[in-house]
Amino acid sequence: MKRPKFRLSDARKRYHIFYLLTLFLMLVLAGRLFQVQVLEGTKWARITEDQMTNSIRRNTPRGRIVDRNGEELAVSIMVHSLYVNPKEMNETPAALKGKKDGRGTAEVAAEKLAPVLHMDRDGLYKDFTLKGQFLWIKRMLEPPEYEAVQKVIKENDLPGLHFIEESKRYYTKKSMAAQVLGFVGTDDSGLSGLELALDSVLKGAETRQVKRVDAMGRTLAGSEGDPSDTKEKPMVATVYLTIDSKMQFVIEDALDDAMKRTHAQGAAIIIMDPHTGAVLAMGSRPTFDPNNFGQFPAKNWLNRAVSMIYEPGSVFKPIVGCMGLSEGIITPTTPIRDDGRIQIADRVIQNWDGTGMGTVPFEDVIKYSINTGMVQVGMQLGAQREIDWARKFGFGKATGIELPSEEDGILYNPKDMYKPDIATFAIGQGIAVTPLQELRAICAIANGGELLQPYIIDRIVAPNGEVIRKGEKKVVRNVITPEVAAQMRAMMEKVVSEGGGKTARIKGYRIAGKTGTAQKISEYGGYAAGQYIASFVGFVPADKPQYAMLVVLDNPRGAFYGSQVSAPVFRDTLQQILVAKGIQPSNSEGLPSFEGGATRDRDLPSLMPQDGSWILPEFKGLDARTIAKILATGRLTLEPYGSGTAYEQEPAAGTAVKPGSKVEVWFR
Repeated sequence: MKRPKFRLSDARKRYHIFYLLTLFLMLVLAGRLFQVQVLEGTKWARITEDQMTNSIRRNTPRGRIVDRNGEELAVSIMVHSLYVNPKEMNETPAALKGKKDGRGTAEVAAEKLAPVLHMDRDGLYKDFTLKGQFLWIKRMLEPPEYEAVQKVIKENDLPGLHFIEESKRYYTKKSMAAQVLGFVGTDDSGLSGLELALDSVLKGAETRQVKRVDAMGRTLAGSEGDPSDTKEKPMVATVYLTIDSKMQFVIEDALDDAMKRTHAQGAAIIIMDPHTGAVLAMGSRPTFDPNNFGQFPAKNWLNRAVSMIYEPGSVFKPIVGCMGLSEGIITPTTPIRDDGRIQIADRVIQNWDGTGMGTVPFEDVIKYSINTGMVQVGMQLGAQREIDWARKFGFGKATGIELPSEEDGILYNPKDMYKPDIATFAIGQGIAVTPLQELRAICAIANGGELLQPYIIDRIVAPNGEVIRKGEKKVVRNVITPEVAAQMRAMMEKVVSEGGGKTARIKGYRIAGKTGTAQKISEYGGYAAGQYIASFVGFVPADKPQYAMLVVLDNPRGAFYGSQVSAPVFRDTLQQILVAKGIQPSNSEGLPSFEGGATRDRDLPSLMPQDGSWILPEFKGLDARTIAKILATGRLTLEPYGSGTAYEQEPAAGTAVKPGSKVEVWFR
């Protein structure tokens, strides 16, 4: 076979082909390089930067919420949060061979940390073996928890686990005023209450902390910089509330006691300054601890003082009475015939006890809560005037207080009201109100006729001390004349001194008030059998009101009349507050001590003078009125907690205190 003859031209062809291919590849590479470095240089630089850095965003501390006197209610503290860089923790099969038990770091870490963090072991292991460079494990560790995790990491030489400081919201009084304050989530956003309503005011600035890492995700030495990329915020303010912590403590204690005694489904108490509209205390039950809000059902977060709507029942009668007085339909002495029952169209309306009192003046209709008398006033008013006046008193529309989730309540359209609707409206049925709406309307009677805008923010103060917002009295309208208000105050005082509200009496003080018991509306329509709303509303002193208060108990078990369950709560709560605030009784003749136990003056301990100060005696076993009397001799003020007899005091006995100081005493 003849071999092919080698030709130089073939070699040249191969050379040229190889040359052209090489040149083509070089041009492609050069073009790609130009594209990457020039045309897309910014894009790839950003991707490279992202791969080489770990970025963690966090918020600086939120502003404080304090009471009217500056006592802290909500503050932010710095705590540690735990995160993992799985790239640092994951190990190669070759590295695992060197382990004594053949277990990897992720497995050991999951096993050791699960009981400390109270988390699932398998879930932790899954997190530790994910791809990526950053994953939160647990936010906002409590100090003991942080120390325990630190110990586990150190003892087991666990890589990839890191801490970062974050701001955590802390509520100093735990569940006190929980629904008012609300709470924040782990992203530092307000989720309820004032934390939600004032989130833009309270929220701190957001910062970003950057760390450089190598290809394995390990932090490069010296690369942990200071927080950067701060979203500027000019100031984080402090919010001062109108709430008085001492009063709040008293109503919280009263709510807990009432819930325990009556087994009520829920409850609310509000105290207002009737002359300004400032809310001095506001409580709701059931409650929760905002430090651990997730451990409580969502229904506990509800602020019943502004979100609960209910038929008010007889506490609405003074308001209808003011309508009749203003329209000239009645006077306090107008005779009203009471036969115990009255028929309006096809509806028969009875008094609470089914009995009649014959002919009585209208003031007795209020004093004894006579349904038949109120129905007669309502029928003379008519549907249009009833609803128009209800709107004037602020019903059917949210008050506008600075709290979220406030309800409007419900009012009839007068065109839709039949005669029985007109009649029952006059006894507090067929209208749905919130506790705050009811108390605001009663405050108009207490202050001489002004319907006020309720408010709970006293002032908002910038870090430099500048007041950037101030709460103040705002008159919505003059709803009744001072003369009508004075007439109704006198009638409401007789409710407590002579009528159905005697259980609210505080000896020596002039109290004006009104009881109320209303059937609960069923979710299926009509009324729920055997379920009631028991309430009491009033103010003190009756002639010169300083405090107005409403107590509402939702579906108490056993006794359910307002006079039985709500009026005593009103009485016991105000007793403590009146003594604490130094409001003297109108008549102290023969007045027993605060809790009813008489103490002779010669048996009392006394203050001992020393260099312009007073040496405190031992107060154990004494009642609040007696202690207040002793302290008054040295111009000292009592701050009481609880009721009964004293068992603890601060400062302790034997301590020297200056005139004008406050002495805290706990009672049980």
